[in-house]
Amino acid sequence: MSNRLVCICNMVSEQEIINELKKGALDATDIQYATRAGTSCGKCLMTIDQIIEEYQATQPQDQQGKLNF
Repeated sequence: MSNRLVCICNMVSEQEIINELKKGALDATDIQYATRAGTSCGKCLMTIDQIIEEYQATQPQDQQGKLNF
């Protein structure tokens, strides 16, 4: 994780996005609502999606949600 600026228009850093993911944000829409990142010009949306994918890949999978028949 770094403190690089992801959304220049709204001055949102990667760390701010990670913090929102830790609070429960699930997708780019949640990030946009919480931080306004990606709501102006939209050029950072692909980067936001990449950050979300990388973060979710590092999280343990919820085994409760899986049903074995």
